[in-house]
Amino acid sequence: MRLYVMEPQQVIYSKGSPATHFFIISKGRCEVVEKGMQKTVLGKGGSFGEMALMQECERTNTVLSIEKVMLWGIDRYEFRNAIESINAQRYNENKQFIESVPIFQCLNKNQQETLLAALSHQEFDPGRKVVTEGEPGNLFYIIKDGLVNCTIKGKIVRQMSRGDYFGEQALLYNSVRTATIAVVTKATLLYIGRDDLARALGSHLQKIIYKNSQRIALESSSFLKSLTKAQEEDIISKMKCKSFQPNEVVIPRGAPKGKKLWILVKGSLIAEQSRKKVNVLECIGDEEFEAAPEGVFEENLRAEGNVDIEEIARQEFEACIGGQLNRVSSRNEILSIMRNVQLLKALPFKKLESLVNKVFVREFGDREVIFYENAPGDAFYIVKEGKVDIIKNNAVIRTIGQHDYFGERSIILKEKRTATVKANGIVQVWVLSKEDFLSLVNEGVRIMLLKRIELQDDKITLKDLHIVKLLGKGMFGNVFLAAHKTTRLPYALKTICRDKIKAYDLYSSLLLERHILLQTDHPLIMKLVKTFKDHERIYFLQEYVQGKDLFDVLRELGSMNDANSKFYISCMLAILEHMHERDIVYRDLKPENIMIDEEGYPKLIDFGTAKIIQGRTYTIVGTPHYMAPEVILGKGYGISADYWCLGVMAYEFVCGMMPFGDSDEEPYKIYEKILKNRLGFPPKINKSLKTLQIVEVLLDKNPAMRANTEIIKNHSYFKSVNWDNILSKQIKPPYIPRVPSISDEILPAMRSKQTLSAFISQEEARDSIDVPKRGKLPDPGWDDPF
Repeated sequence: MRLYVMEPQQVIYSKGSPATHFFIISKGRCEVVEKGMQKTVLGKGGSFGEMALMQECERTNTVLSIEKVMLWGIDRYEFRNAIESINAQRYNENKQFIESVPIFQCLNKNQQETLLAALSHQEFDPGRKVVTEGEPGNLFYIIKDGLVNCTIKGKIVRQMSRGDYFGEQALLYNSVRTATIAVVTKATLLYIGRDDLARALGSHLQKIIYKNSQRIALESSSFLKSLTKAQEEDIISKMKCKSFQPNEVVIPRGAPKGKKLWILVKGSLIAEQSRKKVNVLECIGDEEFEAAPEGVFEENLRAEGNVDIEEIARQEFEACIGGQLNRVSSRNEILSIMRNVQLLKALPFKKLESLVNKVFVREFGDREVIFYENAPGDAFYIVKEGKVDIIKNNAVIRTIGQHDYFGERSIILKEKRTATVKANGIVQVWVLSKEDFLSLVNEGVRIMLLKRIELQDDKITLKDLHIVKLLGKGMFGNVFLAAHKTTRLPYALKTICRDKIKAYDLYSSLLLERHILLQTDHPLIMKLVKTFKDHERIYFLQEYVQGKDLFDVLRELGSMNDANSKFYISCMLAILEHMHERDIVYRDLKPENIMIDEEGYPKLIDFGTAKIIQGRTYTIVGTPHYMAPEVILGKGYGISADYWCLGVMAYEFVCGMMPFGDSDEEPYKIYEKILKNRLGFPPKINKSLKTLQIVEVLLDKNPAMRANTEIIKNHSYFKSVNWDNILSKQIKPPYIPRVPSISDEILPAMRSKQTLSAFISQEEARDSIDVPKRGKLPDPGWDDPF
């Protein structure tokens, strides 16, 4: 902090000026002035400017010194860095504690994050009992600081200190305490209850641990690792757990092989004669499931200690995966390749599975032609084994091998083959005919795929584009409607001039935005087509979404019923699922950042605040009314902050207002209400609306209790939702905006002789934003990815 001395009647800061510092009065008095009138007088110990510590904003009042004053001041960056450092250290400490506890080591990354968010802490003075022998227990403790005694029947059996833990059985079972824990030196303990943990994770801990153990075993098996996630989950849901006492026979000698699959989730097994051991997380019977079952177990497998083992019969296993394992593995291999075909990425998973069932194998001899250049396209091919040559003008332009594909555009477009393809040695290919493809894909899906193809022109350059008009201006750049000079296809072209990039140090944020947009290929997210650069600017060429933003649509629709609310909430949840799977947190989800396209479906735009996170981030980003409590507090947050934003939107859908601070404009007042007020609904709202249930889940102030996409999607509210139909836009939306024909604007604009650069420069010259003279110099080659 720094000491400031101000003479009487000096302006400390004025309304509208940037908020950068927070002040505490050490001596003297100050007055807070609003609308020319004295509002408050502050004396020694008084403070003002706290909004500066939260985020970049303008001052909402003026503060003057009444007499000579001494002020301690701290700027936002110093404060935020100090708080972030403290919270990051605390978070990392807690994370290390959690990772050291054996029962938590089977939790995945997201589950561990949820557990961390659900932890509480409490301080205990010397002599105080934490738990008492014989009493019911449902809390688990980790010692963060201090020393405690563990006593059984009055006798000290051990001392525990930092990093030690006790009460883990309370998280697994309804049990009584087997010892008394008393504090020796002042102690800080982290703790969590069984019910809170079950609510956060969606199930009781033991069930979670066993399910995770089954997933690990299936994915580790060389015979089962080709199963899809959906197949794994179906198998796990059908497996039955059996418990065995020490030395009890688990699998008897003479039991037929190939009839069951077992997964050991607790303890170990030992073969009676050979003494061969089976450890936890290992499968038994997986090899026999892949081949024809034969033979029997030649010796008893006995339990070493207490054992829990999951099992499933072969018939039920094959029902889960849809057939015999070797055939399903082959189908899954094709499926994994097709999911990476750019043209097919937008197809729902179930639709892809249906297509795979239509695929057949063909073999071609060495130098045999698969198809000729200019022949009609009638099939899509994936190389199963061997190599093929791609030939143009009698010259081999490239050779492709196993799992590469070719001819994919022919199954949807009426295009002739652009090259000849010939086998290079004996080759086997998987084939999907155009006829079979079209028999499974309806007209709506076909149109959607055609639009995606239009956006996959990686040969497009800036010279191919003509500016039609300005779409919008921002602090850092402009967005223009552009059109391809030949095809007349419309695009949104975002431009950022290099002067602003330097002045505002935008280098890393632009690289991050590009990286995020390239990862998000989803029918409900605006698509990045390509990026460009020249000596003046950086350019983002994006899908042009014609329609109306959700903010305006809400004003037209008013308060929604359950069906309409569910449509929009489901669409947004599908978007968040796609991003969160890629560790992307959006951070500013609100109706203004969502366009309702010409088909009536939401499309997420503007990724300027999105971030890739591993664990937590601390920057206060977002719009006040939509910010989660943990974001405001600055203690660190993760992807669950996006669910809070969705909860605020869901509340708006049914109530027509904000849940917190609806009538407030000052950010500080809004934050205060988000942190302090309880969630409530207006009296006029029908309390039987099902949407209110999901609002309560999403607007839980404890981020751990908001769960995750998987748990939220399993909520009864979404039981009737067909997620594949949402992704393929097969559900009739509540509202379809009227959009004018864009060609009416494109055709006249094409007659203009003004160049793209001149049009953009003309708009940049009109910018009223002052660009700071100083700025950071970039790292050499920072813009290479563009």
